Parts: sequence; C-alpha cells; structure tokens
Amino acid sequence: MTNRIFLDVEAAYDRWAASYDAFDNPMVYAATAALERHLERFSGKSVAELGCGTGRNLAALTRAGATELWGCDLSAGMLEKAKDAAPDASLVQHDITLPLPVETGRFDAALVSLAYEHVERLDEPAAELARIVRPGGFALILEIHPFMTLSGVGAHFPDGNHDIHMPSHPHSFSDWLAAFRRADLTVAGCTEWRGRDFGPDAPAKLRERYADTPFLLEWLVSR
Repeated sequence: MTNRIFLDVEAAYDRWAASYDAFDNPMVYAATAALERHLERFSGKSVAELGCGTGRNLAALTRAGATELWGCDLSAGMLEKAKDAAPDASLVQHDITLPLPVETGRFDAALVSLAYEHVERLDEPAAELARIVRPGGFALILEIHPFMTLSGVGAHFPDGNHDIHMPSHPHSFSDWLAAFRRADLTVAGCTEWRGRDFGPDAPAKLRERYADTPFLLEWLVSR
C-alpha cells in the first residue's frame, strides 16, 4: 500500500534530488523537449535559470554556447546535483519568491522551468525576472499547463512505499498576462504543448493519456 505524504517544497525536492534525473517524468521530458527548440536563442548569452534543480538545463545551455550561467534553487540537495552537471555555473540557494541576489540588468536572458508551479502569486517573481534581464533581453518560461493543475495534477514522486506530494498552484492565463503586464514584460510567444506534439519517441503516458490535452505551457517574453 502506498502512503501519500505532503511536504513543503524545499523538503520535497531535497528528498527527490537523488532520483530526480532517473525518474520517468513526462513533464520533465516535455519541458526538456520544448527547451531544445529554443537552445540557439541562448548561444552567446549570459543566462540565469531560476529554480535550476539538478542542473540539467544549465548543462544544455552550456552545450548551446551560453557564455555565463547563474542558477538558484530552494533545495540544497538539488544544488549538489547541479554542481556536478554544470560545474562552470554560479549557483546559490535561494527562494525565487524573494528578491534575487543579483544586480538589475545583469543577464541577457533567463529560463524558468517547472518552478512557478510552486509559487502562489506570480507578480513578485515576474517583477524580479524582469529586473534581472537587461532591456532587449528575453525570458523563456516552461510550466505545467493550468488545465493539468486545476485537474489535480502536480509535481509528485514515489519514494519507497510513499508517494511524495508538495504544494502546487494553478495560474490561469489571466494571472500570467496580468503579472507580465505589471512587470513590463512583453509576450513574444505562447505555446500550449499537447502530448501528441512531442512525437513517437515521447513517453507512452504522455502520448496516450494526454495526446490531445494541453500539458505544458510555454511563454516567451521580452524586456
């Protein structure tokens, strides 16, 4: 019998860190596939990733030719993994709902992947995202689609006989657009990824269960 356990975000990701990259996670697959489509945008750019997790995206950005990488995450366990995955990145433990410890206009670009799900209000994080990206720069946001969150789907993982869950907050399209407007971020693109959009090599769960269901939400915003 599996016992459901609810933990706060930091404790949950500390517990998940050891197995995160090995876990068959359709949402991580989807976010990784969506990011691959944009990697060329980051070539030659200084980039911040907010909620960098195990550093898998930072490693991809390094391969894509990003010139400077900075990452933060709430989980110390995740950051230990990120040190190995992206040894040249500057990493700090930090809560992305709080002011970021970098100067205004420091980066050419930013990435946020599967992190804002755990943020209750978007206004403050969006304002900080806009602050650290220089005018003329951009940010790519990849997040679980609100249709999924509203139906009860959120980040969770098995740990022995336990199913670990953590806080997940649905954000409607009006929430996103209002936060971008207040932060003076301009929407340059919005994509709703469905399971069938990821092709025949995607995990069966993603292709079959969510074939025609908006699964991942992608925003490209500019300063």
